[in-house]
Amino acid sequence: MRRIISICFLLFGFFLLFYPQIEKKFFDTNQEQLIEAFENLGNTSFDEEAVSPIEVKANPDDEELGLLDGTRGIIRIPKIDLEMMIFDGATPNSLTKGIGMIEPNKQFGIHNIGLAGHRSTTHGKQFNRLDELTLHDSVDIQTESVNYEFEIVRTFVVDRTEIEVLDDGQEPLLTLVTCTPLGKKNPTDRLIVQAKLKNKR
Repeated sequence: MRRIISICFLLFGFFLLFYPQIEKKFFDTNQEQLIEAFENLGNTSFDEEAVSPIEVKANPDDEELGLLDGTRGIIRIPKIDLEMMIFDGATPNSLTKGIGMIEPNKQFGIHNIGLAGHRSTTHGKQFNRLDELTLHDSVDIQTESVNYEFEIVRTFVVDRTEIEVLDDGQEPLLTLVTCTPLGKKNPTDRLIVQAKLKNKR
């Protein structure tokens, strides 16, 4: 009986040790599926003579469309190896699946778009490495019809009540928001990374 209990404790210890890596692998796999499904939505080309869209790949199936419910695009930040789906709203559900668009009624390339993401103790997950970004680093947003390239112009910390950072200005902006410091329970501060629109295609 003692041997069984010891083995159970040992297995439980291994589970606790490797759980963050298992969770990250599961999350990364899910993100890859979401990104592939999203990219398939806009995977059309145009015959210049016919001036009509021609499907290159089959339409996404019902399962893929279910995964894409509420998606707005993909965010890519090369410097920190981030590629994640963007979902409507900064709700617990959307932030569990990926990055949340705080005000879904706004439009990329026109407004100041606030994107929120969690930080966790698992290295490289969601907005964990946001603090590594510096001036002139690039942030790419891919929507169904347009790709936007943003350039970081400033990083700073605010109290969670200072929502003025999401106000629209004279030019299109991208405002990335996450809790800080990393690892603190219920932090009241927010790390803000703002970028201006550099190019769209």
